[in-house]
Amino acid sequence: MRDRFLRALVLLGAAVWFITELLSGIDALRRAALIVCWTLAIAAAAILAKGKRYFEKRSHECERGTHECVRHKPHFDFLIAACCAGCAAILVLTAITAAFSPPNSADAMAYHMPRVVYWAEQASVRFFPTHYLNQIMLQPFAEYVMLQSYVLTGGDHFINFGQWLASAASIVAASCIAREWGAPARGQAVAALFCATIPSGILASSGAKNDYVLAMWLAASVYFALRWRKTGRMEDAAFLGCALGLALLTKATAYLFAPWPLIAILAQAAARPPKDSTPSRSRLRSEPRASASGIAITLACALAINAPHYIRDYALTGSILGSDSAFGDQRFRWPNESFGWKQTASNALRNASEQLGARSDAWNRGVYNFVLAAHRLLGISPNDPATTWRWTVFAPPRNANHEADAPNRLHLGILLAMACLLAWRAIRGRDRERAIYALSLALAFLAFCAYLKWQPFMARLFLPLFVMGAPLVSTIRPLWIQAALCILLLDSARRPALENWVRPLKGPHSVLTTPRDVQYFADMTQWRDDWPAYSASAAEIQKSGCGVIGIDIANFQLEYPLQALLRERNPQIKFEHTGVENASSRYRQPVDSAPCAAVCLHCIGDEHRLSLYREFPTAVPEGRFAVFERKRGAP
Repeated sequence: MRDRFLRALVLLGAAVWFITELLSGIDALRRAALIVCWTLAIAAAAILAKGKRYFEKRSHECERGTHECVRHKPHFDFLIAACCAGCAAILVLTAITAAFSPPNSADAMAYHMPRVVYWAEQASVRFFPTHYLNQIMLQPFAEYVMLQSYVLTGGDHFINFGQWLASAASIVAASCIAREWGAPARGQAVAALFCATIPSGILASSGAKNDYVLAMWLAASVYFALRWRKTGRMEDAAFLGCALGLALLTKATAYLFAPWPLIAILAQAAARPPKDSTPSRSRLRSEPRASASGIAITLACALAINAPHYIRDYALTGSILGSDSAFGDQRFRWPNESFGWKQTASNALRNASEQLGARSDAWNRGVYNFVLAAHRLLGISPNDPATTWRWTVFAPPRNANHEADAPNRLHLGILLAMACLLAWRAIRGRDRERAIYALSLALAFLAFCAYLKWQPFMARLFLPLFVMGAPLVSTIRPLWIQAALCILLLDSARRPALENWVRPLKGPHSVLTTPRDVQYFADMTQWRDDWPAYSASAAEIQKSGCGVIGIDIANFQLEYPLQALLRERNPQIKFEHTGVENASSRYRQPVDSAPCAAVCLHCIGDEHRLSLYREFPTAVPEGRFAVFERKRGAP
């Protein structure tokens, strides 16, 4: 059942991508067209499933006695039941949180949701003019899911469930990977619980970012790589390629994380034939050719899924991955300015320290002092501008309960302990496969640190590594250790599940009692003074009766709260960016009509930006926002 679930999930992801790109090509990404496409897709899936006779094929395999089809009489196991109940409880709590809260993380306000709004307006995922290039050039798969939900339901009420589904799928994938390594049912259950209780994962699973979606596809890639190596079937190679392609289409960090575990697994594919094969001379001659074919299929599927976005990015920036800075002007570049082992060590120390935050100030200060001492030995500054995000300073870790920088210290400690245990076993000739896999995750972490600058709030980006590392805990065997571990894991999940700083279930700001309009600003505490400006600007535009609004986000990019407030008042209202002066200005606007009003965020005091709107006869300051109108009551 879990294998079929993961295969269905990959097919669903491929269908989301195909339908989005297909309808986008003819500017037809609208509700009626989506309903027709999904009706046809479901009907085709039902016909293919019936024609394939998949269940009959599996029964024949079981008659031949293959390892995965051996049937065991079910029996009750308290530890397995506790793990399953714990996973279910976490998923229920995060589902309630996702249902009662709008998308409200800062990144969702700045680019995840705005790109969805503009795509829905133009019924296409083509590029549009924007000051903030993240809205068009970053990998878009998670937003494809959001887009279809947004168009089909007419709003953002189900947006958060994309990440929630990814969290559930990651739990399943972790247990499946453990099973492929031969872990017993208890080990698989512990691996699933480990994945379900990752603090940053619990916090992210009810939001509108893309970290868990990436974790899901990377975990699925690992699973299908293991399946392909075991069976040698081209079908598994194709599923691997699709899962990998969807990971690359979700977030660019997949290029740093994916190669290492996949190489660790597939390096053995050509060397050993499937278990049910006979080692004849002709079979051994054909095996390398079959492996090469499987790799070709994998790469072809991955490239095909990413090709449309590669083409769009290349046309804008000259690179298939887009610009290396959010504004395309080199001010805020993601890659390090210089490379070397010292820079890598510096970033590794700082990124690791972010995972170690605790309630004890003395502990946090101790971690901070250790990192500073290590930098002194390296002869490098912990705030070296070549490896540090502009305008940020390295500081002690904190016991945050925010999806961006929540520490996963317990889970990190467990994984490090498992890595040491597996290394010891590998030296003694056992568990070499899992030891190499653990090493590959460490290399993925180092690749991340070697390439990307350190910045605060990077802890969330390592969620995929924790998810892919979850199957390693299935190695633990003594029942009492497994039980103690499960208790610790469940206790660590309580706070992130109930006291999310942005979407809390309990307390005075609970999502169950706080108005939805207020929740949009939950992650904007540092811009609290701007909250009234959003509501006042929306009210001013509503009075104008304008149907096409220009938004200038050159100075401040968090535009979605304004869009959400205006669409609540008038679901037919349209938006476009005005005052765009970068390379994206050559693209067609999402709507054909010129705006009859404009809002310039954080423009008060910026004479250059204000001068761009002199054609509007009416200008109304709302806090740091400026609202411009052509004529009150104009259509």
